Amino acid sequence: MKYLCIHGHFYQPPRENAWLEEIEIQDSAFPFHDWNSRISAECYSPNALARVLDGNKDLIDLASNYARISFNFGPTLLSWMEKREPEVYQAVLEADRVSRGRFGGHGGAIAQAYNHMILPLANARDKVTQVKWGIRDFEKRFGRKPEALWLAETACNTETLEVLADEGMKFVILAPGQCKRVRKIGEEKWQEVGAGVDPKRAYLCNLPSGKQIALFFYDGPISQGIAFSDTLSSGEKFASRLLSTYNSGEEAQLMNIATDGETYGHHQKFAEMALAYCLKKVEETPDVELTVYGEFLAKHPPVYEAQIVENSSWSCFHGVERWRADCGCNSGMKPGWNQKWRGPLRSALDGVRDEMIKTFESVGAQYFKNPWDARNDYIDLILDRSLDAQHKFFLKHATEKAWNDRPTALMLLEMQRNAMLMYTSCGWFFDEISGIETVQIMQYAARAIELNRVITGVDLEPGFTDALALAPSNLKDLKNGAAVYERYVKPQAMPIEKIALEHVVSLLADETVNPKKAYECEVLAYEPKKLTAPGFHLSYGDITLKSVTTLLERRMHFAVFQRGAAEFLCAAGAEGTMDKNAVFARLEELFAAGKYDECASFIRQAFEKNYPLVSMFQDVRRKVVDLVLRKMDEETDKKFTEVFEAQYPVVRGLQLIGAPVPKPFLTAAEFVLTADLKAEFRAADVDVNAVEELMEDVKTLGLDVSKGPVRDAVTEKLTLLAFAFARNPSDKACALKLVEFLNYADIFGFEPDTVKAQEFVFFGLKALGEDAKKKDILRALARKLKIAL
Repeated sequence: MKYLCIHGHFYQPPRENAWLEEIEIQDSAFPFHDWNSRISAECYSPNALARVLDGNKDLIDLASNYARISFNFGPTLLSWMEKREPEVYQAVLEADRVSRGRFGGHGGAIAQAYNHMILPLANARDKVTQVKWGIRDFEKRFGRKPEALWLAETACNTETLEVLADEGMKFVILAPGQCKRVRKIGEEKWQEVGAGVDPKRAYLCNLPSGKQIALFFYDGPISQGIAFSDTLSSGEKFASRLLSTYNSGEEAQLMNIATDGETYGHHQKFAEMALAYCLKKVEETPDVELTVYGEFLAKHPPVYEAQIVENSSWSCFHGVERWRADCGCNSGMKPGWNQKWRGPLRSALDGVRDEMIKTFESVGAQYFKNPWDARNDYIDLILDRSLDAQHKFFLKHATEKAWNDRPTALMLLEMQRNAMLMYTSCGWFFDEISGIETVQIMQYAARAIELNRVITGVDLEPGFTDALALAPSNLKDLKNGAAVYERYVKPQAMPIEKIALEHVVSLLADETVNPKKAYECEVLAYEPKKLTAPGFHLSYGDITLKSVTTLLERRMHFAVFQRGAAEFLCAAGAEGTMDKNAVFARLEELFAAGKYDECASFIRQAFEKNYPLVSMFQDVRRKVVDLVLRKMDEETDKKFTEVFEAQYPVVRGLQLIGAPVPKPFLTAAEFVLTADLKAEFRAADVDVNAVEELMEDVKTLGLDVSKGPVRDAVTEKLTLLAFAFARNPSDKACALKLVEFLNYADIFGFEPDTVKAQEFVFFGLKALGEDAKKKDILRALARKLKIAL
């Protein structure tokens, strides 16, 4: 029997600020907020509803690729997705449920080592915690125990396999080069195979402890070809490549490949469609059966055994040196650069980790019955911060001291969590120590060091930066890791006073901000007083925050002084550090008297901590900028409209005598007409006559507004109309309205993005079944959106 299994490793490194648990806006991911959001739109979402097209490129099906493949999602990525992309998140969970029915009770999803740590380089306790956390996270999300766990970069050694076997994992997926030798079970002689291992069967690995685990080695050449060639340029080509690999032998053959899941849509555009078509083609092939590893293993237990190459991986020719040495493996983006920083960086992290182990064991013994058991179970609180979950955790692990001092107990555990996050593999993968991935892991180190300092009073940071100074940068102005840490990591630190002030500024700039939530803190009380004068604003008062993570609670006094549109002075002080009544009275007196410079100076003197706007989280700064831009747009629209209405008759006269239209007027006209068209398309009911008149002006002036904001507004309206149709596909009026809108879009030359509309209409037509083919209006709608009936 011939089987096919496609595995997708879906993962992104954690990008959250270590203090705020939020991702800062990343302009390089434009037009999305950050790279997680962009990759979700390009890959994770499309694979949940992958389009299958016929020869005319009409849509014939929308299918979940996840439900028909083997896959893993990084736990930290799923945590982000649960909050930010809940529909995609639920689609992933549902796909695993569906796959269990398809593959004999074996789900397509497998777990992953928690934060993509290179386990062969981890100490023994981190190996265990990473595996336990990955399994527990999986169980909470997918509602079942995983059969396997994906190893970061498939990095493996015997000690790691022992941990997997201890936790009940049945198999592991490795690269072919990670196989050392094989033999038929029962035979004595081993055969050295290396990368030449036959990937079409499962292998048994007998471990020194007496335990066993199965090994699958994916097909290396085909997996590489998929990731780095044009195999995915068409579903037909993809399927042909996979189906051409079987031989005529009697033994069951498993053709299996493994690549980064992001290959399907992010790395290669529309590759999710090639995957969907390929899966459909395989399902239609009589002698080949789609499967997942767990099902194949149950049907065809190993008849061969294998031994692995110790300390090996899928992305480093030298084993696991890419994550601790200048081995020569790099992205190739900067010829001439070296990675001599990798070893010193790992050494610096190892140094602070070992000191924090001492803290955790000495101080932790006062707070937990067994600190390491508590750490292994801390994943339960990471997944659920509710009071009930905390109560259960403390009942199981806490000493009396922990019950009386929960914040310190939780800070000990958070210190350990960050001490593991700082080993996320991406920090070593690329070329330069100042890269965003490496800065991110240093940020986790900074947070762990801070927590250790709060708990013990001992500051590990000087020793850490001294060690980082031995890690050379490829950039002359940075010199080394210590300089990177000072420039890029320390400014990201978010003491609770800064979090409070960022929340106050956000509330002033954006009315949609939740007043009860300041990043990972609850706002228990917010008592502001606001004073306003032309060009000046002053907000001051008290605010109380409580960390959801550590339960630390802090009441603070604050003052935010705004001069003009974007100049902010923000200050805060802990309760008890000032005579607040006297300070607030003096502020009010100075502001009322119009002594604004004195008011600003007094704030700087009276409050403990002062922060300029430029030092704050970029999302907060962007809220202020957006507020300024909105006001500018309002003023610009008003003035440009006056110019447009006053000068348009003159311009028409110039056109009639063949004179060119002045460019300044065209700038104003494009701004006004774009704004008016956006407003029309965002109205509850589009006034087609008004749109026609505006487009006549656009045509007369030779402008092109079919892209950008107008196209976005047209797309939004089309999607809303399609959603209305999907909710009630038998309503002829909905269908007619949608067809008319599509016709007008064609007439006016708009080219909206039809993907979401096509999905909604497809499901609406599918719900109607054969009746959809009987009505002219529905056939017209299907034709307009290229849906095959």
